[in-house]
Amino acid sequence: MKSVKASWVMMLCAMFAVAIPVYAQQPTEEPVITLLNDIADKPENHLAIAAYYRTLAREALAEAETHKTMRNTYRHNHQAFKSGTATDQTLARHCDKLVKLKEEAATEYEELAKLHEAEAAAR
Repeated sequence: MKSVKASWVMMLCAMFAVAIPVYAQQPTEEPVITLLNDIADKPENHLAIAAYYRTLAREALAEAETHKTMRNTYRHNHQAFKSGTATDQTLARHCDKLVKLKEEAATEYEELAKLHEAEAAAR
């Protein structure tokens, strides 16, 4: 009976040893990036890509605004947090970090949009 259990355990371990590395592999490139690289040969393509990046920039700024609102809620509603005096400060710091990251991402997306617009103008 013990050898049957041991066999099953060994088989399961072997299966996970094979499956986990395969599952953990990340794709080399996002499909949208491949598509963008493939179609960026005409000015109108570059303008479409610029519009895409501007959409991402707006979304990042909207997320930043959401986190600003949450941060202000944590700062002004500290009585609602009963788990400790520093909880609201920790949550506010978390939101501050996310606001900064989202605003930086929006800036980068805007820069990418400008690069594609310049590429469209050069063609």
